[in-house]
Amino acid sequence: MAQLKINLEQGNGFFYAHATEFLGCFAKATSRSEVIDSILKDVKIYSEWLLKKEISNEYIEKAKNFMTGINELEIVEEQVDIQNLEDPKSSGALFDSDKKPISEEQLEFYISLIKSLPDLLLKMVFPLSAENIDLEIIKGKPTIEQILTEIYNVLLFYISKFGPEVEQNFFDTIDLTKDEVESLSVLERVIKIQQGAIATLRLYYPKFNEKIFPIAGHPEEIWTIKKVIRKIIEFERECIEIIRDLVEKIKTNLPEDLEK
Repeated sequence: MAQLKINLEQGNGFFYAHATEFLGCFAKATSRSEVIDSILKDVKIYSEWLLKKEISNEYIEKAKNFMTGINELEIVEEQVDIQNLEDPKSSGALFDSDKKPISEEQLEFYISLIKSLPDLLLKMVFPLSAENIDLEIIKGKPTIEQILTEIYNVLLFYISKFGPEVEQNFFDTIDLTKDEVESLSVLERVIKIQQGAIATLRLYYPKFNEKIFPIAGHPEEIWTIKKVIRKIIEFERECIEIIRDLVEKIKTNLPEDLEK
């Protein structure tokens, strides 16, 4: 049995929780009890996925412990009145756990997770036709193409938090201008921004690892490299699960699913 430590944000009737020592494990909900229930479920889903990876480090030990069950949940920090929590481009709060520097070994592990996520996307999306990618599978909900576009836009948004110089160097690392990237297919854009994000994190890790950086003109936005990495993993995991559900509905092609 294991203890799960979480941070909790709330604002405008929305709740966001993430595990302090298990980067990428998170939950969103519209009530306090629901978000706690959801993160208890996610820690097992996330642990199961990690245990399938051929790696051996502290994360795998944590995953093994979490799979045996959670005997205690501790809210380490709680911050209220956070604006736009439901928006993936919300900066959210900066917690003490976000301020802790990460080792080079941890950086490479987090990068390995970020690398794994587009592989999952490719396996799901590549076999689909352009018509299916642009199909409104659930009435009133985004298409797969719109979700992929959102991944591109949000990842670029996170990279921009390091400042305009880093953002420009990001495009240099992939040897394309922003206009050239945006002329690619949506799946190619996602792959390119993943490559650039990984290269940028490695390149600027020594400079930003021990820094807290507010955003010019937006003093309410405070970031660290660990927070950027956390938000990337959380956001991509969320998008992949949404796309997985849509792909399953395409495969089954049930009329009632298409109308709900």
